[in-house]
Amino acid sequence: MRKKGFRYSVTMRIIQHILAAFVVFIIIYSVVGTSVVINSAGKDVSYNLYESDKSRSYEESYLFNNILGNNMSNVFRLVAERTQLETKGQYNGKKVIDVTAYASKGSVLPGDYITANYYLADLLNWGKSGFEYKTLKFTDEDSSKFLSPVTTYTHLKNNVVSGGMNSYLSSQLDDNSLIFTISGNSAPEGGTYNILTQRYKTVDGKNIENIVSTWEDYNLLASYVEESANNLALNFAEYGKLINYYSYQNSNLRYYITRMINGKTEVYTNVEELKNETIGVNILEKFKRYGRYIYYCPYEFQYETDTLINENTVRSVINTYGYAYPDQIKVYLGVDTKEYPASDDFTKGKASFSKYMPYRSQIYIVCGLAILSYLIIFTVYIVKIPVREELVYGKKRIPTEILLLVCALLMAIPFIVVGAVMTAWNVSFDKIFRHVLFPYYGMVSSVVIDIGLLSLVYGLVQKGKDKVLWEDSFLKKIVAIFREMILNTTNNGSVIIRTWGPYALFVVLNFLLFRIGILGIVIAGFFDMLVGLYLYRQNYDRQGIIHVIENIKKGDVSAKVDVTDLHSDNVNLAEAVNSIGEGIKIAVNTSMKDEKLKADLITNVSHDIKTPLTSIINYVDLIKRENIDNKKVKEYVEVLETKSQKLKQLTEDLVEASKISSGNISIQLGTIDFVEFINQTIGEFYEKFETHTLTPIFKHEDMSMCISADARHLWRVIENLLNNVCKYALPGTRVYMDMVYITEDSKNKKVEFSIKNISESELDIGADELTERFIRGDESRTTEGSGLGLSIAKNLTIAQGGEFDIRLDGDLFKVVIVFDCVEQ
Repeated sequence: MRKKGFRYSVTMRIIQHILAAFVVFIIIYSVVGTSVVINSAGKDVSYNLYESDKSRSYEESYLFNNILGNNMSNVFRLVAERTQLETKGQYNGKKVIDVTAYASKGSVLPGDYITANYYLADLLNWGKSGFEYKTLKFTDEDSSKFLSPVTTYTHLKNNVVSGGMNSYLSSQLDDNSLIFTISGNSAPEGGTYNILTQRYKTVDGKNIENIVSTWEDYNLLASYVEESANNLALNFAEYGKLINYYSYQNSNLRYYITRMINGKTEVYTNVEELKNETIGVNILEKFKRYGRYIYYCPYEFQYETDTLINENTVRSVINTYGYAYPDQIKVYLGVDTKEYPASDDFTKGKASFSKYMPYRSQIYIVCGLAILSYLIIFTVYIVKIPVREELVYGKKRIPTEILLLVCALLMAIPFIVVGAVMTAWNVSFDKIFRHVLFPYYGMVSSVVIDIGLLSLVYGLVQKGKDKVLWEDSFLKKIVAIFREMILNTTNNGSVIIRTWGPYALFVVLNFLLFRIGILGIVIAGFFDMLVGLYLYRQNYDRQGIIHVIENIKKGDVSAKVDVTDLHSDNVNLAEAVNSIGEGIKIAVNTSMKDEKLKADLITNVSHDIKTPLTSIINYVDLIKRENIDNKKVKEYVEVLETKSQKLKQLTEDLVEASKISSGNISIQLGTIDFVEFINQTIGEFYEKFETHTLTPIFKHEDMSMCISADARHLWRVIENLLNNVCKYALPGTRVYMDMVYITEDSKNKKVEFSIKNISESELDIGADELTERFIRGDESRTTEGSGLGLSIAKNLTIAQGGEFDIRLDGDLFKVVIVFDCVEQ
């Protein structure tokens, strides 16, 4: 048997591992199969593959146009960097940079501003080397000696901000700046200041302290110098990559961009023949011949292309680098799609264009079914984990914390391997993810992770079912040690001693430990935790006492508080609660004896009535057999018979009710097919339903629904309910009977049977009152009945372990009875 169970366990786990590996493989493969990563100028860029592109050529596809859009943005950025670093198409280290204009290139400068001019090469070297500051203290006199007595201002003669021009572009114009100085209004104050180490001087051989006369201007100008140097260093590094990447030999993208500033045209291109004079050359036609092209001239309102990239996209990208592009620009972009002479983004995209994964939707459906199967097996396996009733306590079991640690380490192995590869080879996760072997690594990893996950979950569930999850924990042993320490501090002494003594000790101990330092704080925190556990234990004990009080309040007078694990005042409180419960129990028993005496009295009286009543019924029967010609006498005899039979029924009902209330009935529970039982009962009441023009409709959830009940008493319950329907239901209506399964608290399965009918008379009485003795639905008492039928039905149902409930909604009368279900 054990071998069979072991084989079943291993088989189920292997199936789960296979399903997990399959799902992970499909997910990885689908991601890789619906996108492509291209290394563009040293950066990995991901592009989606679209199913709609399958019907297009590569040059007409979304993939091609997305690659073109990304490369177009790179070219615009490259040209913006070239405007900063080049003069006449060549890098110029002697180019003069106005640091304030450069740092503020996204905004408009005032007419007069403070700045410093450095050579481009000096700023680049400074940005690569880093900036250093020294913190020095200055007196008022030191500040006056360190800073210049005058402030040097720069005035732009032509600070145009229209037509796409800006202050930065204006600062680059030749002979457009005027330098003048203004004396400081007041002497600079002393204090502690951060002084920039001057690695390089300005074009005219000055430091920034020779340009400004206040500390505020010094700090601002120093920040502009640092910001400009750092930005230029970053741009220069990127410029070196992009200028080579988009050279004519290395790229299939051709660009020719011109801008006009102050009447001078600057040209930036990677087409060698267009770098010189282009008079007589139709540049647009030349770019059209490449295959795919874009032409954009904002000041002539012209835009022409045979790609999917619209004018707004081009304008938006250019605006990103607006400081470098005035309105007077022309942009020619082309992709040599005729030959693709270079290996670049476009050729890589073309090679990956046909890699779109087919049947993706169908594969996803299969993947979903695999996940569903995994979860079903997972659930079934957990449900079928057996409870080991006999555990060998001498045998060592794996501690709970060790199980958690081992499984967590096992699940972490695949992630550790990936992290190690990323560190060792200095590659990104995206590149590893898209490696041709990664889907297979994902399969292996998923199996390893699944082994750890299932071992952890199934192991914890097994311990939980065996009720040793806490028993096998190291934490339990630690808690037990501290528990004894806490509980030993409690006794039955004075309240003052037990309250203020520990409190004073606690305060003093915390104070002393906090003075030690970090170690003392840690120890104090540990002792604070022990105090918290003590308070928790006290409140936990009281919660148990409160729970018993709540049960007593609900009627469970037998509820007792277990005083075994209680301590201190909780013991006295628990004993007092137990005494109260015992007193209530005695009072209830006395009340029940009184009720039994009443029931016996009713039984005896009913018995005494029954003997003469039987004689009356017999003599009435004999009189009916005589030939009586007098009609009046016949009517009297019929009245006697009706009333005597009614009195007989009332007597029997009284006896039945008294037996039930006193518990003097015999209950023999057995398995009953409730559906068949109701069908038989409906058949026996068929004529009675027809007499009252009622139509019974019985619906049941299953063909056979078995319950545990006494057949004889169950018949009396159903009979009383159907009689009640026949007496009080509105003629010509339907009587609905429903039988369904219900589950309470996800444990016991039960069968619920309900009867619904429309009352003929107005129901102006409470549902609870209808089950009391001698209460009838019609207060005029014009119908037959004793008023005991529903009371007897309810008590018999409860006596058989069932539930009985009446619900009223206007004239809708509904009775619900519930019994325990018996599985076949």
